[in-house]
Amino acid sequence: MAAGSAVAQQSDGNPPSVRSHVPSLKITLLSQLPKAPAPVSSPACGALTEQTSEGGKLAASLGWGVIDEQKFGPYEAVSFAGEFAPAASATCAIDKGNVALFRGAQLVALIYAPPKIQLPIGNISVVGDKLRIFDGDLAPAPVGDIRLMPDGAIEVDPIAKQESVCGGQAVVPAVRGKSIDRVRKALIGKGWSPIQAKIEDPEGDAQSIAPELRKHGVIEVESCSGTGLVYCSYEYRKGVVMLEVTSTGDGIFPTAADYSVNCNGKK
Repeated sequence: MAAGSAVAQQSDGNPPSVRSHVPSLKITLLSQLPKAPAPVSSPACGALTEQTSEGGKLAASLGWGVIDEQKFGPYEAVSFAGEFAPAASATCAIDKGNVALFRGAQLVALIYAPPKIQLPIGNISVVGDKLRIFDGDLAPAPVGDIRLMPDGAIEVDPIAKQESVCGGQAVVPAVRGKSIDRVRKALIGKGWSPIQAKIEDPEGDAQSIAPELRKHGVIEVESCSGTGLVYCSYEYRKGVVMLEVTSTGDGIFPTAADYSVNCNGKK
């Protein structure tokens, strides 16, 4: 992504060092954000967020579609993109995406995918002390984590093979991109117990792939959508910690796309 060449400064006057350990993601120091290739038209299939940060407003003023904003240490992280394509189930395919780190309205660093690498950058989310980057596919998957190092450096690292959650009460192995039968086996191996689903809508449930999943032993599948990308949800417990996994696809064992954790055992 072409942009200005001036180097951003840390609060002590020195530029932070930047490095990426993910081949498909690059990070560079940058002080000026370029205009979008073409202004993004609203509503861009519902993927855009209303800007609240100075950096987000700046990106929008330059024609970019702002996807998300997150407070991350001393920075405001803004993910934005140049292309959005509507798809099934109110989803959106995103392309020409980037993540920018701002101090106020001052751009500090930019994370992007090199032109020869087909990796659309989409949403961002704070996970513990990391800023997680997701791709822009219809079922977003994590592609890297941004970390702020003790010396002030900004680093892009691969997704960890497992994550400690809720202050160390439980460990969640890497689940995204794996079939749900492999996911549940890995979770059980880490001490998670599947929670047998309570079927609240028997008629709707019967029209989904959920009954077939239960026949194959996936007793925790709670519900599945019947159209579009076919999302299913599954619940697990370890002590008081609750884990919900979401899958996409309509195969015998759909693919896990995301998960969320509740540390107090409540939905």
